[in-house]
Amino acid sequence: MRTTRRKHTSAPTARTLVAAAAAMVSLASTALAHDTWIIPDLVAFAANATMHFNVRQGGTKFPAGTAVPAERIVDARIIGASSSAKITEMGVQGTSLQLHHKPAAAGQYLIVIGLAPRVFRETPAGVIRFLKAEGGALEAARLERENAFAGLDSVIFTHGGYAATIVEIGTGGPRAFAKPAGIRLEFVPVNDPSHVQVGDTLHVRMLGSGSPVAGIGIELATGLDSAGAATASVTRVPFTADAKGVVHIPLAKAGPVMLRSAYASRKAGGAAREWDVSRTTFVFNVGTKH
Repeated sequence: MRTTRRKHTSAPTARTLVAAAAAMVSLASTALAHDTWIIPDLVAFAANATMHFNVRQGGTKFPAGTAVPAERIVDARIIGASSSAKITEMGVQGTSLQLHHKPAAAGQYLIVIGLAPRVFRETPAGVIRFLKAEGGALEAARLERENAFAGLDSVIFTHGGYAATIVEIGTGGPRAFAKPAGIRLEFVPVNDPSHVQVGDTLHVRMLGSGSPVAGIGIELATGLDSAGAATASVTRVPFTADAKGVVHIPLAKAGPVMLRSAYASRKAGGAAREWDVSRTTFVFNVGTKH
């Protein structure tokens, strides 16, 4: 009888395979844990100027990050008090996807982008893990508290990402800060973010599919100082919306500030296991009182 000799994997090869598997897990976790945000080159632009915006993604180093691929952007708009236009000029330069647009008139403008949605099928526990990895720990806690997925063995969810910022062109002009963009989840300021300074409070209303979301959680992250950015990580401060969906945010540090939130809701007209999961950010600048 012929015996077949089993081929053994050498110790170095086995260690290599284990290391590769660990690296894959690490890469997957890192790929999930990021936000997307928009940073304008300037808080205010001169009249008749072309505005420039940097779209980045990252985890704990806001406002530094890496460029969002242009093909992921399915919606890019500039919204004025009485106008809305598509932004079509964009391209990756260095660590940013840069958007460019020249408004026709002076005033305040909201810049908003939407990322291509992705559809996932997961267990309820998997959805909770996904939210926690994607910066939605407060929303995950709400879903667990409300036992939102009771009776379901799996959830089909559409994940959408959004980002917005606000800028000025020229002096004066109509204000756009309180105008909803119509995205699935958004921050709509109650008072003007262009005028806030250290010691002020910004009030924002959270809208989910156009309606106030009571009790939703949000987080605030202030920009890292460039000198300490290599070793430091962004600190995120949690807040909870009131019964009218309004969040009251005291501002303690000058410079760029990012608000972020996540929201999960049953898909309108869908089956019990069909959900929408949305994540959104809003960036503005806090001035220093003189």
